[in-house]
Amino acid sequence: MIKAIVVDDEAPSREVMTNYLRDYCKDVEVTATASSLKTAYRAIRKHNPDVVFLDIELPDGKGFDLLQMFSNINFRVVFVTAYSEYAIRAFRVNAADYLLKPVKIDELNAAVEKIRAENKWSYDPEKFTGLLKTLTESSVVQPSIVVPNIKGFEVLRISEIIMCKADGYCTNLHLEGNRKVTSSKNLKHYEELLREHNIIRVHNSYLVNISHVQSFTRQGEIMLTESNKAFLGDSFRNSFLGRFNRKKPAK
Repeated sequence: MIKAIVVDDEAPSREVMTNYLRDYCKDVEVTATASSLKTAYRAIRKHNPDVVFLDIELPDGKGFDLLQMFSNINFRVVFVTAYSEYAIRAFRVNAADYLLKPVKIDELNAAVEKIRAENKWSYDPEKFTGLLKTLTESSVVQPSIVVPNIKGFEVLRISEIIMCKADGYCTNLHLEGNRKVTSSKNLKHYEELLREHNIIRVHNSYLVNISHVQSFTRQGEIMLTESNKAFLGDSFRNSFLGRFNRKKPAK
């Protein structure tokens, strides 16, 4: 049995996560819940969990602060957040996974499956100390995303994404430098994640980065940088062309 603690400042969110784990992850037992750093610290010391589902925004600090309270981290962490920009930081402290609110059942199951697959978590104190230092240092970082794959994950700058193409249940991300990364997430996931970064759906199988568009043909071909090409679906034509009709020539 996997012992879990759910940490979230909102009671409905704690209840939903607890119910999801009970109903869909039969080998996970929620031994305690907490609503703040202080109560979470006490619960972890008391119950010695295998995994902590940790909200990032708490009333008395951030979830990252909780980890700094322990000299020895002997539990896995799954960060739960409504803010995708925290995903990179979550992985940098060796999180088993991160979940975006509202939590989806399939993604929760995937996170728990990773924990099941790891019979023993190897804790590296020096590495963890260095990562926590990175978290606390203020710096200007280009917006990035974490892309999970069969080997683990890769951190990508959003600006280097030229287009995303569906490949069954996976997604191929075509990047600057003629690179391609295959993600285990589907295209819908990236449509929602990248919408605010001018990466939009233009076809059932394609997302394109508006910043990388070079030309468009009447045959419905969207020519992108580094010889990449996508196709424009009829239902997306107006929204795509509207992006360029609004642009005014530079004076």
